[in-house]
Amino acid sequence: MGHSVNGRNLIGLMGGYFVIKGIVNLVLGFSFQNIVILCVFAALAYLMLQKKPMTNYITAALLAVIVLIHIKDNIVNFRVIYLAEAAIDCVCAFTLVANNDVKEYFK
Repeated sequence: MGHSVNGRNLIGLMGGYFVIKGIVNLVLGFSFQNIVILCVFAALAYLMLQKKPMTNYITAALLAVIVLIHIKDNIVNFRVIYLAEAAIDCVCAFTLVANNDVKEYFK
């Protein structure tokens, strides 16, 4: 059985990562799409901290979709920073869905 305090800490850590990731992506390539993604992930992080049902699954699905959309281009052009970002996104998505502490937090 998980521990909800650990789950909240994990959610907070991932939420901070999402915001920092969005800001770094804005600095690396300013675009309207990056602004939207930053706003969406900041909102999802806030909603997850508020224990809104299913937001962990929605966030995990969105992370997976973004990774799948960009992975081919990142591999072909060997963009190391974006490949590292994709790896971290995959770990976050898996944690949001499978971690017992996160599941306990959302109960």
